[in-house]
Amino acid sequence: MASNGVEGLSLRKVALKARVSATALYSHFRHKRELLAVLATQGFDQLSLAMESEARAAAGTSDAADFDLPALARGYLNFSLNNAALFQLMFGREVGNLLDFPDLVDAGARCYSIMAECVARDLRESGSQDSPDIAATAAWSMVHGLSTLVSDGRVSAKSCGVISTQEMVQQVCQTLTFYRGAQ
Repeated sequence: MASNGVEGLSLRKVALKARVSATALYSHFRHKRELLAVLATQGFDQLSLAMESEARAAAGTSDAADFDLPALARGYLNFSLNNAALFQLMFGREVGNLLDFPDLVDAGARCYSIMAECVARDLRESGSQDSPDIAATAAWSMVHGLSTLVSDGRVSAKSCGVISTQEMVQQVCQTLTFYRGAQ
């Protein structure tokens, strides 16, 4: 998928790559959308791990209560850069109606909740009266938008006038008024 994108993916090509017969693959997947949904589900699981791994490394602990938004954002951004075709599939329309694939919906919700819980904690700690749902949506939109802009080559640390992607992510996160590191 990485070299040809979603458009170039077919069940026959997957079967060939996996060294199984096309009929064997069709016994597992009724159609291409089902295969894409499985790939997207795995992508959300991998994105969750990337975010948590970056946050654990930054915090020096595995306690989610110590995760911060910039670390989660760096994990998200790095995943998007290292898995461009998969990232595009995860958020694209190729799968169709997500409600047809409950495992995909659940994996996406688990991934989102990592950032949402961090944002809700930051809101509580700052004493903000902002809606946690709105703030989480704002944070996710910002992180996803930044990742997309960086992947597309439209934004870089240099274009933002900073020396590193890490600094760029930190400063972008600090523009969110509820972020506890913004003082």
